[in-house]
Amino acid sequence: MEFCNRRELVNQTGHDVYDWPLVVLKEATDNALDECEEAGTAPVIDIEVVGNKIIIADNGRGIPVKTIERVLDYSIRVSSREAYVSPTRGAQGNALKTILPMAYVLDEHHGEDACGETIVEAHGIAHHIKFSVDHIRQEPRIEHTTRPSSLVHGTRLSVTLPAFRSGGSNYSFIDLRKDEFIALAEAYVWLNPHASLRLTWDGDVKIDVQASNPTWSKWLPSWPTSAHWYDRSRLRRYMAAHIAHRGSVTVREFTSEFDGMRGTAKQKAVLLETGASHVSLHDFFGRGKANSENIARLLAALQSHSKPAKPAHLGVIGKAHFYRMMEAAGGNPKTFTYNRSFGETDGVPRVIEFAFGIHRDGLTAGRAPSRKVITGVNWSPGINNPFRQLGRAGVGLDAILSEVRANTSQPIIAALHLACPRVSYTDRGKSAIVVEGDARGTTMTNRNNRPRDMATDIIGLVRESTKKWTRTR
Repeated sequence: MEFCNRRELVNQTGHDVYDWPLVVLKEATDNALDECEEAGTAPVIDIEVVGNKIIIADNGRGIPVKTIERVLDYSIRVSSREAYVSPTRGAQGNALKTILPMAYVLDEHHGEDACGETIVEAHGIAHHIKFSVDHIRQEPRIEHTTRPSSLVHGTRLSVTLPAFRSGGSNYSFIDLRKDEFIALAEAYVWLNPHASLRLTWDGDVKIDVQASNPTWSKWLPSWPTSAHWYDRSRLRRYMAAHIAHRGSVTVREFTSEFDGMRGTAKQKAVLLETGASHVSLHDFFGRGKANSENIARLLAALQSHSKPAKPAHLGVIGKAHFYRMMEAAGGNPKTFTYNRSFGETDGVPRVIEFAFGIHRDGLTAGRAPSRKVITGVNWSPGINNPFRQLGRAGVGLDAILSEVRANTSQPIIAALHLACPRVSYTDRGKSAIVVEGDARGTTMTNRNNRPRDMATDIIGLVRESTKKWTRTR
C-alpha cells in the first residue's frame, strides 16, 4: 500500500504530484535509452502528449512479458539491479512500479471507485493494466488484460494522468509542466549523442533532433561491474540481492561476474585466498547473519586481482556534440568553450564535462534570452539541478554561475555532465547528488598535478570555461 496514496508515492518518487508528468518522462526515457543500448541500436525515442496522455516509444527489443509480470508483483519493491554499482541512468529499481499507481492516486474525486489505466505495448501485444485498491484487504488490485497491438518492434508506454479540480475548474497536470516537460526532453539529446528524439504536443512538433553520432558508445549497464567500485557495505548489499534474486550460486560464479575476473586463474586465486572453493554464495555470506569477515576478504581479493577501470572507459559526450547542440540552441560559435576532467576517488572513476557559450542575441538590447542550463548525471538529465551542493562548502552550481556573472537573467548557455559508477543521491527521486570534497580550490589540478576532489573539479571547470565571459562583464 505504500505506492497507493499521495504522500507515500511522493516519498517513493521523490517529487510532488505536480512534477509527476516529468517523473513519467524521465523514468520511461531512461528505460528506453538503456534498452536500445543493450540491443546495440542507436536509440530513436518518440514522445507524444495528447491531452492528458503521455506516450513514449522506443526502437529497442520490446519489454518481455516476464518483466511486466515482475513489475505487477508489489510484494517486491525493487529489483536486484538496485544494489548493482555501475554508471547507469538510474538504479532505484522501482520506476514502473511508481508510474502504474499515479493515475489511481490522482483520481481522487472518484473515491473508492478510483482507478488508473496504463498501456504497455510490445511484441504485438497491448497490456492494459488497471490499478486500483482493495480497501478491505488494504492491498493493490491490479487487472491485467491483453489485446492485439500493431507494435511489433520496440516498446510503447501510454500513461494517462487525470485532470484535477481547483476552484470549480479542471486543470491538467501535464499542461502545468509543459515548458519543463519540453526542456527535460530536449536535455536528453544534449547528453546522448547517439539518440534521435521527436516530441509532439497535441500534434504540434516541439523537438525533432537526429543523432549527431549514432555509433557513439558508453559503459553499458550489462557490462561487468568493477570490484573497485564497492566498499564493504555496498558489496554486502549486492551479495544479499544476488542471493535473494538468483538463489543458489557459488562464490566462483559470483566472482566471475566482476570486471577482469573472467579468467579461471584469477577466479582460483580469489577462491584460494578466501577459502571459498566449492562454497555456495549464501553459505559464504552467512545464513542467519552477514559474515563481515568473509565479505571483507572477498572484496580485498577481488580488488587485488583486477585493475580499476579508467575514467575514459565510462564514456565521453565530447566537444563536437556539445558544439552542435550549443549552435542549434542559438549559441554564438565564437563564444563556445568546452572543458573536461578525468579523475577518480578510491578507485572510482569519473568524467566531468562542462560546455559554455553565449546566445547570439545575448548582446542585442531588448532581445537577450534568459539563461539555459542543462545538467545531468550518467547521461540522464535531472528534473531539478542535481548539483545543488558542491562539497562541504555548501555552494551549488547556481551560486557558482552567479559568481561568474552568469545568473538567471544572463543570455548564457551551459551544460554540465558527470559520469560516475558510484553516485549517491539525496532522495529516491534522484533529484540531487552528494558531491564530495572541500570545494575550496580554484583550479582543476592541485600542486602535484593530480585531480582534485569532485566538488573542486566541477567548480574549476566552470570557472575555467567562463573566464572570457567574466572579463567581458
